Amino acid sequence: MRPLSNDHLSEALDTSFRLRRGDGLTQEEMDRLTISWLDRFQPYRDQPQEAFAVARPDGSTTGVTGPRWLFHLFGIRHRAVEVALATPSGLIVLQKRSFAKTEWPAALDMAVAGHVPQRLDGADMTFDEGAWKEISEEIGLLQQDSRAVLHEGTLTPVGGPYFCLDGDPDRNPPFLDAEVRQIFAGTLTGEGLARLNFADGEVAGLFLVTPETAWRELHDPRIASGLRYSLPRYLDWLEQRTGIDR
Repeated sequence: MRPLSNDHLSEALDTSFRLRRGDGLTQEEMDRLTISWLDRFQPYRDQPQEAFAVARPDGSTTGVTGPRWLFHLFGIRHRAVEVALATPSGLIVLQKRSFAKTEWPAALDMAVAGHVPQRLDGADMTFDEGAWKEISEEIGLLQQDSRAVLHEGTLTPVGGPYFCLDGDPDRNPPFLDAEVRQIFAGTLTGEGLARLNFADGEVAGLFLVTPETAWRELHDPRIASGLRYSLPRYLDWLEQRTGIDR
């Protein structure tokens, strides 16, 4: 992508305000925006070009879809997943993002985190499907092996979807990440730990920390957005289930 001119930068911010996270946006308007801004924005060819669906605050979708870069340029609401993993002894798995990541490079994050794009046929992908897609891509565990790699045999939702607006509006071009996030939890088996591998290069490392250390990491200003807003929800949920205080 290339920096926007002052006029285009002002227009982009005005457009973001007008769109109000995509509420009321039609497919025709989405297509017009894509055509209008493609040459001005010039997204990197090596960046993911998957399609997103406009999401409502409850995580349902409106049926309107568009390219990932457009959603981040204008702060259009879309879906994402955060996966919290623990070991049988109660250690929390944290991810160190790749140094090559455009957003929050080398920052600590949830064990697995990512977007929920549309399927190749254009249909909606569920949050659960999106979570397993990211798990397989980032740490190499497959849904078909869930009974072998997770004690529960499946992922457990942590509450319902929640909305988070983050990013860097002062960057040129702006980065506005308006996500409806669903958190999932799971406990790795010994086999699951043994099978972990960095499948797509997006993860630089994994760390095992106590819940107390995980709480302390939240004071670090350099952590990724997913960790900052999803980890407290997960740790609170974990405390309620186990009765362990901070």
